[in-house]
Amino acid sequence: MDEKKLSQAIDLFAEVLFDATEYVQREINQDLFEHISREQADLLTILKIKGSCSPGSLALIQNVHKSAISNRLKKLLEKGFVEWNDSQIHRDKRSKRINITRKGEEMIEELNSAIFKALRKLIDEADEEHLDSFIKIFTILKGKFKGDFSE
Repeated sequence: MDEKKLSQAIDLFAEVLFDATEYVQREINQDLFEHISREQADLLTILKIKGSCSPGSLALIQNVHKSAISNRLKKLLEKGFVEWNDSQIHRDKRSKRINITRKGEEMIEELNSAIFKALRKLIDEADEEHLDSFIKIFTILKGKFKGDFSE
């Protein structure tokens, strides 16, 4: 493997992720963020993708201290966007898990719709082939991250 190319790809991915986040923040309706911070929205997205998670797992995924997750979860709980999993398995609060609620899923759908509209402005018909390549590459990477090394 060409390590220089891999390093270039990693750097480019980080730059695109940063630039895209900055672009979306500028372009979407800021009224959406009256109700939820970007960090809280990211937390809801994690719960939507991964399902029920412990606060410790969420802290690890977001790369923040557990106290930051506790604060975010407290605010999301107050807004009705998340709830504690009431499973009998999780009687001990340290092993409790958090779930996204229907209200939280609706907030994510609203945010995703705004993000789609903002990014749609950038994509034209000439970019269709690039979009197909992007989907193919990210599908392969997703599989490899989940342990599927067949590609």
